[in-house]
Amino acid sequence: MVKAIVNYYTENTYIINEQANAFIIDPGAHVEEIKAYIDEANLEVKGILLTHGHFDHLFSINEVHDLYQCPVYIFASERDFLFDANLNLSSTITKPITFKKKAMIQTLSDNDTLTLGRETIRVIHTPGHTRGGVCYQYKRFLFSGDTLFKGTIGRTDLPTASRVDMERSLKRIVSVTKDNTVVYPGHGPFTTILNEKYDNPYLANLR
Repeated sequence: MVKAIVNYYTENTYIINEQANAFIIDPGAHVEEIKAYIDEANLEVKGILLTHGHFDHLFSINEVHDLYQCPVYIFASERDFLFDANLNLSSTITKPITFKKKAMIQTLSDNDTLTLGRETIRVIHTPGHTRGGVCYQYKRFLFSGDTLFKGTIGRTDLPTASRVDMERSLKRIVSVTKDNTVVYPGHGPFTTILNEKYDNPYLANLR
């Protein structure tokens, strides 16, 4: 089951579950909606998965963690984004964000796997938008953060971003996914890998 919640930064928060066990991907600004869905579905939150460390993807991380007291997973080289308002860009808004519970952070490496029920979630390191950005591959779904969007890609002009890394990451995504993979991006509507191969100019040469 995949539940999407869109907040006023047009950021997509996802909640995935197998029976009663759930992960929250990128807890954005609408903590009330996150809690309402978790409560209504009677889910047990096993962890918070971060695709990268920008503030719009972790806006309510402290509030959500206080509710569920669960581990927070982030790629190892992205960990310092949780404590640096300049890196996570929250210094540009009225709410500088730093995560308060360092002991609850679990750092990830490329190709790590997490378990949700009987299913496996694979961590795919996809730098480019940030140095420690990842995609999460779950069943036939890819949660792509700000790496791949419908028709475009994430910005490469922010701190730790790299156009060269982004190009490599896009090639990797295409190489490890099937055409019918459903892509759930960090912003905007869902898409598929096949659609992006034909409609996304950044993937056109990767068909």
